[in-house]
Amino acid sequence: MKLLLCGSEGRILSQSIPHLLAAGHEVTGVDNCKKWGIPSRRLEYQLKVGDCCDVEFMRPLFRGLEGVIQGVATLYGVVGFHDRAVDILTNDIAAHQNVVRLSLEAGVRRVVLLSSSVVYEQSAKEPHREEDVESAGIPRTDYGISKLVNERISRAYSQHCGLKFTIWRPFNVLDPQEEAEPAAGYSHVFADMVQRIVLQRQNPLEILGNGKQIRSFLHIREAAEVLAKFSFDQRTENETYNLGRDEPVTMEELARRIYRGAIKHGMIPDTGPLSFLEKPVMETDVKRRIGSFEKMAHDLGWESHVSLDESLDDCLAAVESRQQRPAGHAR
Repeated sequence: MKLLLCGSEGRILSQSIPHLLAAGHEVTGVDNCKKWGIPSRRLEYQLKVGDCCDVEFMRPLFRGLEGVIQGVATLYGVVGFHDRAVDILTNDIAAHQNVVRLSLEAGVRRVVLLSSSVVYEQSAKEPHREEDVESAGIPRTDYGISKLVNERISRAYSQHCGLKFTIWRPFNVLDPQEEAEPAAGYSHVFADMVQRIVLQRQNPLEILGNGKQIRSFLHIREAAEVLAKFSFDQRTENETYNLGRDEPVTMEELARRIYRGAIKHGMIPDTGPLSFLEKPVMETDVKRRIGSFEKMAHDLGWESHVSLDESLDDCLAAVESRQQRPAGHAR
């Protein structure tokens, strides 16, 4: 298939590309490259640098396309989601509107949307099943609203215009290569914790909230493989899937696992049990996010096989690798 990946240089989509190419797809990526920069590595696909909100820039890219994976997002941690609300509500929704309109105009077969588990923010049911969104209410965060609106856009274009979709809702994808931003809450929690436990050697550890928040983590390698393998599978047409691993953990326990792992690998000294220093967190911070992944297993025969401890070992190995790279090496 001839595919266009919107937001191609983002974490998940960039790691999906090698799998898509190996499966014989022709891939073009489009990204503004503001967050990660223009890649310096040799690319096996075409990359167009530009804004997915720009109709005239985007329209020529849709000629002859068969499928689109739409992963454009203003991506930050819990604090960043609050501070960048305007960008999230305007840019992310506008980008998806452009993609579906141009896809319909060009006769694209299917638009795959990379949504998020944040659409379950207000769900009182656990574990969160795909159908629970219908009764969950409106998310409190602008990021959650943007994802829910984009899902509704995809469904509306399918119902009224016949444009097929697949929606993925990832639960806390863990990328060992992610480096924390200087301020807490602008990166994903595991990257923040690795930064403070391993590099800053905090004990007590500064932690947002009381540390009782619950999440489940999926290694980015598995997320990328799923997107490449099943996004255009006949079984996923006009379907929505939670994408994650059934291994929920509190943020305190996540921190302790990182701490124990770093000691085991000789990266930090053992200074006794890890203690915590609570820091204020946004009121909208979700206290529990526990997903059901039964639909993936039932429909597609897929389930995660990379444990949280294995994922955290990969994170620590990545830190060691970065510490050994030459000074001034590009991020």
